[in-house]
Amino acid sequence: MFRQVGIVTRLARPVRYGSTESYNSALTGLKKDLKKAMMAKDDLRKTTIRNLLSAIKNKEIDNNGKPLDEFTLFDLYSKLVNQRKDSIRQFLDNKRDDLVAKEEQEMSIIQDYIKALPVASKEEIDNRVLLLLEELKRKEPNMPMKQVFGQINWKSINSEWKASPSVVKSSVVQQFKEVFKK
Repeated sequence: MFRQVGIVTRLARPVRYGSTESYNSALTGLKKDLKKAMMAKDDLRKTTIRNLLSAIKNKEIDNNGKPLDEFTLFDLYSKLVNQRKDSIRQFLDNKRDDLVAKEEQEMSIIQDYIKALPVASKEEIDNRVLLLLEELKRKEPNMPMKQVFGQINWKSINSEWKASPSVVKSSVVQQFKEVFKK
């Protein structure tokens, strides 16, 4: 009988074990939907879901083993929707209506997955940011944008706002000029 003494072997755990429950359930849902699309021979849905799973896997690799959450998925899905919007604009410019329809359908599928995530919508975030900016303007009318970012508790964005910091930052940048230049 062979016995190893003093040697501890550890298997590397996949990234998903440290990730949030919402993240894991979203991945499980994607895989179930992929299976349904394959059985229904729905090529568009199958391809779109495979693209989503591929993008998620690439994000996991890029994160070097750090746990991921639903906010990461929201950012990733939003990026993919924006890519589809850019493609649609280019296809319209080149009069490729057949490709426009395909991109719109893919975008619709991705947007459905965004809605299923337990995160605040873009509109909800924009409303909260607008209220915050108006309150800060009342306190100090000439506050620079850098100080606005300093007034936000970034550690509580995920839990209180149900949003990713990148979405909140982009909303602040978009709305800052409107509020503070009035």
